[in-house]
Amino acid sequence: MNLFTSLKETLTEGIVSQIAVQNNEKTEKIQKALDAFAASIVGGLIKRASNESGMKLIFNQAKNTPFSPEQLPRILKTPSELDEFKAAGEKILNTVLPGFKSPVCSMVTKYSGTKNSLASSLSGISMSIIISVLKKVVAEKQFDAESLAAYLGEQRESLLTIVPDLNDRIIETVGIQYLLQSFDVPRAEQSTTITKSSEPIPAKQPFLVGVDVEDSGLGRINFKWVGIGLLVVAVLGASIYFWTQRDTSTVDTEIDADTLAEARTIQEPITATKTADTTTATTPTTPAATTTESPMATYLADAAAAKGKAFKFDNVDFEDNTVQLKATASQPVQALADLLKKYPTAQIKLVAYANDAKPPLTNKVLSVKRVYALKDQFVKSGISFVRVDAEGRGTGINPKDTTGRKQVPMREVWVKFVQK
Repeated sequence: MNLFTSLKETLTEGIVSQIAVQNNEKTEKIQKALDAFAASIVGGLIKRASNESGMKLIFNQAKNTPFSPEQLPRILKTPSELDEFKAAGEKILNTVLPGFKSPVCSMVTKYSGTKNSLASSLSGISMSIIISVLKKVVAEKQFDAESLAAYLGEQRESLLTIVPDLNDRIIETVGIQYLLQSFDVPRAEQSTTITKSSEPIPAKQPFLVGVDVEDSGLGRINFKWVGIGLLVVAVLGASIYFWTQRDTSTVDTEIDADTLAEARTIQEPITATKTADTTTATTPTTPAATTTESPMATYLADAAAAKGKAFKFDNVDFEDNTVQLKATASQPVQALADLLKKYPTAQIKLVAYANDAKPPLTNKVLSVKRVYALKDQFVKSGISFVRVDAEGRGTGINPKDTTGRKQVPMREVWVKFVQK
């Protein structure tokens, strides 16, 4: 059964109205807040269940909680039991999803128009309700930890339909883009460590890669110090990189106009102007390999070229408002897959932009869905999932751009070589 359906059956109109009366708030606002918490917390649980320790922690919390969904009407009528219910939920929230409460409460407050103190209270209630529903699911279906993790993974698509107008914020706050990859239950023997040899690979991979949830607490613990540390590292790294690669570098946070003009597709041959300074003359008997080799292949073959180069992935596009790749994308995608097999230490980051989303989808959500659909194509082609990072950036318009130049919403995919 869909988890959100079970939550809806528990949080009936009568229950929501009762919570609204208790807090002297409009029912509509309470409903919006509870919906937002449901989507955010379930998203966080899916991320947490992506490793062995996380899925066991969620399973134990669900199995051992003293509450059940059927008790909720009585709990809400008994102040002492309600306080215990809230406190238990807040404890579980801080244990299972550390660093999660503050940013999510802030997001829900703005979305629902409630006070932050009320949002904080509702976060505890929401967590206890979700855990109690999971307890019922575990008992009815006789789930173990792995089965529960798989069940949570099945909720990914439904999650995006709960509060579609809040999906962009959830993407940023919870990191929902990592939930859209191919899902498989994490096991102790699986590892996300990048190795030199990537082929052959297992047919299935964990749905979350590149994020150590166990250590990061959803990547949101100690914002201040982590942020300062990353800023220092970024500034030092950027200074060294731009000093050595001033004419060819690209900025990871924004691909500017100069880089757009410089980028080449995987299919595009190297032009004569690019090789004129190193080539003297050609004859009819000279092999044409250098004129058909892609710029990406040339870049990887150049041991002196620094990592971090980005290329526009031309001819890789999707059908309007869908995640379906166009037929013309097959050849360049396969060509890049073959190139990655030839250079097994190379790692890439796919960056997608969209401008054709139709409600309830947004360009941000569509770009995220597309880039992970594209990543799946590389995995199916035999490329280890840990070698392909992915990011959807929406329209690609930079709101901080003060140059005055006209910014056109982008619909394209870029390939950045983060490792050679």
